[in-house]
Amino acid sequence: MLRKGSHLAALVLLVAGGSVMLTGCAKKTEESMTTVDSTLTGGLSSDVPEPGPTPSTDYTNPPASSPPPASKPKPKPPSSGSSSSSSSSSSSASRVTVPAGTDLEISLVSDLNTKTTTAGSPISATVADDVVVNGVVVIPAGAEVTGHVVSAARSGKASGRAYMQLAFDEVSFGGKSYNIEAATDTMFGKGGSGKDAAMIGGGAVAGAILGKVLGGSGGSAAKGAVVGGAAGTAASLLTRGPDLHLEPGKKVTVSLDSPVTVTKPKAGA
Repeated sequence: MLRKGSHLAALVLLVAGGSVMLTGCAKKTEESMTTVDSTLTGGLSSDVPEPGPTPSTDYTNPPASSPPPASKPKPKPPSSGSSSSSSSSSSSASRVTVPAGTDLEISLVSDLNTKTTTAGSPISATVADDVVVNGVVVIPAGAEVTGHVVSAARSGKASGRAYMQLAFDEVSFGGKSYNIEAATDTMFGKGGSGKDAAMIGGGAVAGAILGKVLGGSGGSAAKGAVVGGAAGTAASLLTRGPDLHLEPGKKVTVSLDSPVTVTKPKAGA
């Protein structure tokens, strides 16, 4: 019986000691948790920034910046339609048609001579006087003219006179060139009839004088005149008539065979 009682007492003491130990462990655990909680609380509270000033008391709005200056509206470019129409109207207003039949007085620059000039030779010339249509100068004096020789021939040895015909193809002024159609009448050189008569008459006189000197009679003088005249005629047939020479500065007048549309020259051009 004593042993059982002692065993029971020992068991009671053991249980009581275990309870005391459990209670101490619980307290230590609670203290350690409290310490950790306070540590965390302190660390977290220190990391939180202090609240800033309230807008109603301490905050002042910044001054409003002045608005940027308003940009001027860019002018609208003119529409292509109005530009093209205005340029077209101004272009048409500055152009004029020179009718067919209008006379042009032309001053030659080239030196033309039937002795050396042939058909197709080029010609240089200028307009001698302003060409005026309805009171407006349409081709100014000094405008350059080019053309060619249509035909040219020397006088024959037996008959005929030298002749030449000119044609003009282009007129240029104000930086532009225009095709034209104009030609001169056929121009003839001087005839050789006076020269031929002088040669024939001179030969006859010389023959008569020579026959009289040699024969000493009227018959011989007449015979000498006939022979001398024949000699003069033969000499005239071997000699050409004068060539036709058109020197620089020679003026010829031509008429336009067809109309030509030109840009009116500027005043003073």
